[in-house]
Amino acid sequence: MSNEHIRTVAATALACFDAVMDWLGLSGGKNEGREYVCLNPLRNDSKPGSFKVNRDSGAWRDWADNADAKGGDLVALTRYLLGLKSQGEAADRLAHFLGIEKSNPPDRARNDEREGCNRKASTTPKKPANEPASKADGDTCIMPVPDDAPAPPASHMRHGKPSHRWEYRAADGRLNFIVYRWEATKEQRKQFSPVSLWRTAAGKLKWKFKGPPAPQPLYGLPSLAKVAPVVKVEGEKAADAAAILLPDHPVVTWQGGAGAVGKADFSPLAGREVWLWPDNDEAGTKAMEAVAAALFKIGAASVKRFDLSHFAAAPGNDNGMPTLTPGEPLQAGDDAADLVARSWTAAHLALILPAALVEIEPPAKVGAGKTATKPEPTDGESAARRFELSDRGVYYHEPDKAPRWVCAWLEVAARVRNPHGEGWGKLVNFADPDRTPKRRIIADALLSGDGIELERTLRDAGLHISPTGRPLLRQYLIEAAPKARARISSRVGWHDAGADGAVFVLPDRAIGSGDEWIYETESPSSATFAIRGTLKGWQDEVAALCSGNSRLLFAVSFSFAAALLYLVGMDGGGFHWRGDSSGGKTTALIVGASVCGGRGYVQVWRATDNALESVALAHCDAPLFLDELAQIDPRFAGEIAYLLANGQQKNRAQRTGGLRARATWRVLFLSSGEIGLLEHMGEAGKSPRAGQEIRLAEIPADAGKGLGIFEELHGYAGGAEFSKALTEAARRNYGGAFVAFLEKLGRHQHEVADTVKAAQRVFHQHCLTDQAHGQARRVADRFALVGAAGELARQWGIVPWQAGEAMQAARTCFGAWLARRGGEGNQEDRAALRAVREFLRRYGESIHCLGSPGER
Repeated sequence: MSNEHIRTVAATALACFDAVMDWLGLSGGKNEGREYVCLNPLRNDSKPGSFKVNRDSGAWRDWADNADAKGGDLVALTRYLLGLKSQGEAADRLAHFLGIEKSNPPDRARNDEREGCNRKASTTPKKPANEPASKADGDTCIMPVPDDAPAPPASHMRHGKPSHRWEYRAADGRLNFIVYRWEATKEQRKQFSPVSLWRTAAGKLKWKFKGPPAPQPLYGLPSLAKVAPVVKVEGEKAADAAAILLPDHPVVTWQGGAGAVGKADFSPLAGREVWLWPDNDEAGTKAMEAVAAALFKIGAASVKRFDLSHFAAAPGNDNGMPTLTPGEPLQAGDDAADLVARSWTAAHLALILPAALVEIEPPAKVGAGKTATKPEPTDGESAARRFELSDRGVYYHEPDKAPRWVCAWLEVAARVRNPHGEGWGKLVNFADPDRTPKRRIIADALLSGDGIELERTLRDAGLHISPTGRPLLRQYLIEAAPKARARISSRVGWHDAGADGAVFVLPDRAIGSGDEWIYETESPSSATFAIRGTLKGWQDEVAALCSGNSRLLFAVSFSFAAALLYLVGMDGGGFHWRGDSSGGKTTALIVGASVCGGRGYVQVWRATDNALESVALAHCDAPLFLDELAQIDPRFAGEIAYLLANGQQKNRAQRTGGLRARATWRVLFLSSGEIGLLEHMGEAGKSPRAGQEIRLAEIPADAGKGLGIFEELHGYAGGAEFSKALTEAARRNYGGAFVAFLEKLGRHQHEVADTVKAAQRVFHQHCLTDQAHGQARRVADRFALVGAAGELARQWGIVPWQAGEAMQAARTCFGAWLARRGGEGNQEDRAALRAVREFLRRYGESIHCLGSPGER
């Protein structure tokens, strides 16, 4: 074996890096820069970290191996993992997988690098499906799975629990292997992984996240008992949908998608008529061409393909009869599942059969000098194929010309708009020169004109663009028509998603169903939401220590309560802890804030009203913590309390003289300070109105146990030590509780209002008399909301408290507020009496002196 051939195989393998990783059993790893980090299948590792492969050179090393295992390319990696004796033998095995023949000239092999990822050599020996396939490393794949096998894994260490799983079964129904699917997230695209059973050299049965060796059995083999023509699609989801549309037909597919046709065992289809249903894209067409060739080779009776232009129709019903009317062509990538989503049924599909099927001639029937060609694309397909997106970037194709490079890789992921259906644009993904992933929203307005501003925007973000690529870049973005839709919002919190209910938008995610939602703002406040540590760590080290402390329980419950305002239909409002310095007020704020984020989540009063408007928008339907009331100008303190609670931005004029649209929010805020609102406003000669005091309910921070804000120290020597322990624990674990609470709310959002209102009625019965004024009842509703939120969090397993503990803490704090207020009566009457007393105290003697001389 020549060194040139080994280098050719190594270069081809590098171009097919991901496919080779899967073949070698290294799927499920993660990328760290240009290093691929994965588990070493030769060891019982629990998590990836020490085994790394360079994506650019193929060099690899196992840093945990005492033998210093390492190599310079993927051929050496193949030799190591398969236990082969030489580089030449490893190159042969790898070449066989990539479809590279020994006799291929090196130049041809290089030209076929990209094709090598999508085909296998046709000389792959076939084994019966029930015969174990041995591996050189001593492990053997077992199919079908025996009855005494352990249960397959419920989740993947990196991707978590799969959203769906498809069982590949033998013709007699016994399990062969499984394919897991994980939906796309903001961090990664959708993921698939086969899971198969292996017997180790020691005789132990073990499930691995890897596919069985080729040839792999098909999905849907039990359905071959039906005698109708076999329908072959690409992908398990499409197979399930095709079975709905063609219920009388067997439906099969193969594992691994377009790039793994050569690994499938098509022998069960010998002698059958097969209908090929490709995905509506170039990769799907090529995959089915390879399938057709394989079917003719194993002796299929006939092969036909669906002409996808027949699916450009809208399904309907007329007097109970299925109808089809002309409609939009399929979009790129559409398959049977997309037809089902568009309300196609088996009756609709029957209307286009057999006209939608085109006979494929076997290779022997193609005459000498005649070349088999692909069908002409439709106009929609032509436009889609004009631009090509590959790993190396965006290319523009013109007839009889070399492809033109436009820019680096730039994926158009979705069309976006604001909640009002305006401000349309496109969501794009790319990477800057440091390979840092970037996500940007390109407003459609930037696509007008000559595109200079568009180019400036993307270059500034780090996208590499051809010097002459601006017009084509603009054209590429204009023509891109992704199926996905997303909405943009400049504030966090609940947003109406129509029939799908409500969606809660956070800076890094959206919780709920329907369209994807994206948070976009220039405000730095969005950085305050963060997650660190684990929910279990927070429960054990923070939430558990709140038990027995009414103010701490109230602070944590308050954080959950903020997310209930929208669902219950309540206005915002605030609470204020007043107490001496070093009494634990700031610690309690940090503990409450740990539900959503770290120490940076706590804001300060020291800000302008305009700045606090932005802060309120960034905390809509989320808790807002404000420390040190004394830091705000006393002249504006009362008005800002109104501003935050009322949830409306001040009126501002446009340049044209009209009023701008006012931003709105719903916010619960918890404040602290050594003085209260009344005293602070008094420093500027202002008197608080009852409405201001109601919107900011003042609670004495001292719990009355001689420990400041604390009541139970849980074994700590003193309040200072307890405060330090809480603060340090809240810095180690935070943020996960709020997300967990929102996920529960998303599933129970239609039930919560009744639960909270019932709790408020009981709260009134316990804490107020029938003579209570409406002002006291409004504040009682807010306290009850906090208690109910804490009880919901306990019920859903988010806090480890006893039943009723959160509600009792809310009653305790409400009682302290009521006592400080002076009862449950009308505050305006008390304010008037207080003003008269203060006037008489100051000017009583002067008034007496104003009488007549005879009255003195």
